[in-house]
Amino acid sequence: MIKYFLIGIFIAITFNGCIVGDAVALPFRVTGAVVNVVTPDIVGDSITTTGDAIDTAIPF
Repeated sequence: MIKYFLIGIFIAITFNGCIVGDAVALPFRVTGAVVNVVTPDIVGDSITTTGDAIDTAIPF
């Protein structure tokens, strides 16, 4: 039973990524959303895209 639990956790982490990339990218995503309210969308979207690139670059 514990074997299936560990395999499930491993699969979930493998396909979802881990919290490190999300934690590093979160400030960029939030800043991009806030900047979208004040400035044209292209500026905030570029900041958000930077956060997405960081999340993709950090595999763990």
